[in-house]
Amino acid sequence: MTNEELNVEIAEYCGWKREFNGDHEDPEWYWIPPNNPDGNGTPPDYCNDLNAMHDAEKYILDFSRFGDELAKVVLGHTGTPEDITLSYWALQRVTHANGRQRAEAFVKTIGKWH
Repeated sequence: MTNEELNVEIAEYCGWKREFNGDHEDPEWYWIPPNNPDGNGTPPDYCNDLNAMHDAEKYILDFSRFGDELAKVVLGHTGTPEDITLSYWALQRVTHANGRQRAEAFVKTIGKWH
């Protein structure tokens, strides 16, 4: 998935709503922020902003699964969580995951990966 696709999935999961402006000559989507139905704005760039990912991670219901997915993404592992042995080196790499890696793990955790 592209960064843009990941950002859209995360934004929608975190409560952002996309609305079509209705102008067929210049079609464009705009975003309505969570808890502000009269507002508009731009969702965060989750793939490139660790602070935004930190906020998004608060919405995760199955944090254990997120941890498993993050370890798989960062360590390039495709096995089961039981197969992952987190050495100090591996744990350090997972702890320092970048925004893109966290976004990918997030989307996999919520079942929206394609």
